[in-house]
Amino acid sequence: MLNLIKINHAFHRMAETILRLRWVSILLFFLITGLCVTGMKHIRFDTSWDNWFLENDPMKIADDEFKSIFGNNEYVAVLVEVDDVFTPEVLTAIRQLGAELKARVPFSDDVLSITDCEFTEGNDVGLSISDLVPDPVPQSPEELDVIRAKALSRDLFVNRIVSDDSRQTWILLRMKTYPEKWRNAENVGPDIAAGEVASRIITQEKYKILNPRGAGLPHLAFDKTAFFKKETARNMRLSIIATVIVLALAIRTVTGVVLPMLMAFSAFVITFGIQGYLGTKIDPSMILVPVYLGLAVAIGYAIHLFGFFNRHFAETGNRKESVLFAVSECGWPVFFTALTTMGALLSFHFVPVRTIRWVGSTASALVAVTFVLTLFLVPSVLSFGKDRKPKARRAHHHTTGLLEVLSHRVLARPTTTAAVFMTLFLLCAAGISRFEVSFDIIKSFGLKIPYVAKIHHVANSKVGSLYSYDLTVTFPEAGDAKLPANLETFAELIREAEGYELTKRVTSLIPIIKDMNRSLHSGDDAFHTIPENRQMVAQLLLLYENAGGAEAEKWVDYDYQRLRMQIEMGDYNSAKAKRELESLKAHAQTLFPHATIGLAGSIAKFTFMQAIVSSGQLISFAIALGVVTLLMMLVFGSVKIGLIAMIPNIAPALAIGGLMGWGDIPLDMMTITIMPMLLGLAVDDTIHFINHCRLEFQRTGNYDTSIRRTFNTIGVAICMTSVIITANFSVYTTSVAKVYVHLGLLTGIGILTALAADLFVTPALLLWTKPFGKERQPLDAKAEKAPDVRAPGGAPVLTGCARETR
Repeated sequence: MLNLIKINHAFHRMAETILRLRWVSILLFFLITGLCVTGMKHIRFDTSWDNWFLENDPMKIADDEFKSIFGNNEYVAVLVEVDDVFTPEVLTAIRQLGAELKARVPFSDDVLSITDCEFTEGNDVGLSISDLVPDPVPQSPEELDVIRAKALSRDLFVNRIVSDDSRQTWILLRMKTYPEKWRNAENVGPDIAAGEVASRIITQEKYKILNPRGAGLPHLAFDKTAFFKKETARNMRLSIIATVIVLALAIRTVTGVVLPMLMAFSAFVITFGIQGYLGTKIDPSMILVPVYLGLAVAIGYAIHLFGFFNRHFAETGNRKESVLFAVSECGWPVFFTALTTMGALLSFHFVPVRTIRWVGSTASALVAVTFVLTLFLVPSVLSFGKDRKPKARRAHHHTTGLLEVLSHRVLARPTTTAAVFMTLFLLCAAGISRFEVSFDIIKSFGLKIPYVAKIHHVANSKVGSLYSYDLTVTFPEAGDAKLPANLETFAELIREAEGYELTKRVTSLIPIIKDMNRSLHSGDDAFHTIPENRQMVAQLLLLYENAGGAEAEKWVDYDYQRLRMQIEMGDYNSAKAKRELESLKAHAQTLFPHATIGLAGSIAKFTFMQAIVSSGQLISFAIALGVVTLLMMLVFGSVKIGLIAMIPNIAPALAIGGLMGWGDIPLDMMTITIMPMLLGLAVDDTIHFINHCRLEFQRTGNYDTSIRRTFNTIGVAICMTSVIITANFSVYTTSVAKVYVHLGLLTGIGILTALAADLFVTPALLLWTKPFGKERQPLDAKAEKAPDVRAPGGAPVLTGCARETR
């Protein structure tokens, strides 16, 4: 069993060395921070889903293969809503908008719109392909009515390019494949760069007549990045203000407010500055978790150190001695806390998703940097200043008095405490059985976010869609894609996809072939079918190619060995989407047993990634629990203590899991990170409580006395850190983004649950199980009078804990 008194002496000696070299510590701090400020300029933000996948991920490999054959399947889209699409002014503006998008948007390929589309008709020599809308746009109502009639006569156009009531139309800018590692002058990736230019074009005054709304993944990536940069900065400002106010009320010194904030800010600069130099890609929507965890950890460590320093300084008036005392008392529990928190966060690496691993690595690095600053910078700064006359011993602070009363109540009624918490446990367990593991853009983000409201409107229009993914069928031999039997079976697969709940529409080669066949037979609807023999299919495709048709090559490869369909979605829920994607792929494999079936597209990748993250995070949380429990057992030298210590750390996960189930909050990629994060935060107070209780037991030999002293010694600090962290996260509930509201609400409840477990459950368990050994006489017969225990050289290192009980 560890001798905590000797460990405290060791940290006392370390503190003496730190104070001798305090100028070295301060100069190194400014040097490293200054260098890392420069590194932050090189931080790269990237919202591409490719950034989430490891290089050897099967979905990424399949997607890369798809792009090598069919190119980029991303697009910028514009929903146009007017009283009548078929007017000269509207059609002219649509053509101008399409041309400007193609000319100015980086990596643009071609435009598909009512003014830029193929219209196939039969003639004496076969097929002719022309623009549906001539250039220049006709001015007479009669000519425009003819164009309207042509458009609304074709399935290829109705509620795809133009709505059946002629009030909506869809402009599609297809994109070329993005170059690897491309960045523009502002250091952003190709999708965001394309989305930014498209957004500027769409919102110009000259296109106001179209009432345009941008869509498509590049446009969404730009809107998402812009929103979260602004919203994260807003939340950070509010968080800092809330933290400063609570720190000021709690510590009531300028140093006590400034130093923790300086520590947190410096840890951010150092950690992200190094990542800037390393060229690490960061998703702005995920930066929130490590940043606010780092802020909470910095505040927690500082409060514990300041608590011991301020108490000892008030009693002795000796600044240097008070710094040494604070480090000796807090050094070991803070070190152990940092170690277990890092262990919990590094469990993120068991999730095979790059961005989730980044969250774990970054949060662990922030904890490590914060610990180093706590151990070296804070004592160095606190050591400056004059000594002062000791203050007369005051009666207990009102909070300490309340905690003393609470300790009596808890120790007097341990059975009642256990019964209450068991009831709450069962209620939370029932809630956990109800929650849904999925990402739903409405439930997770909410319609109060402008870009979410916009894409939701687009998705509910007649011609627009929310997302899309692709399915490919690769046949054994070249030319198999021309076989009528394969085409008919592919059409059957399309009908299967069209029947899914999330599907808006499906685009493929099949409607093009049917339209050509009908056009070749003078528009007779009886021939709106796939030809019955291979030669006829081949003839249609040859006539189409000779007429200048190019749209078909988007849906079949050059060797006619691969067929592609694009499934556009009108709504999205990752759990439903996963079921539909898996069902469609399985059905395709059944229909084409000898073919290779592939899924591609960012949404297909995201859907399966969400499942990987959810299951992986649950596994990583279990691993984190195991790692922390093992560390507890090893460090405390007792299996019993390790298990007792984990109960208040499991409680927050149970509480938020139950709340999510009863509150219909989905377990998505953001909320799933809260549980390991809470484990890292909750373990802080638990370690301090058990460590000090054990220390007091070594001094007094009595459980009841030890627990009461622990309440008096560190109870205020534990409550203060929990209140500050809760206040820090509570500001997120003011956000328009549900993802932030959920984070603030769940984290606050989780932290308060951990505090309640530490103050109610842990004392009862310690009293029942007696994990420190049998009760005995104090080490010193005068222990109840609380003598000073001095380190070598005569410096008092244990005075504060003892004096608290006088």
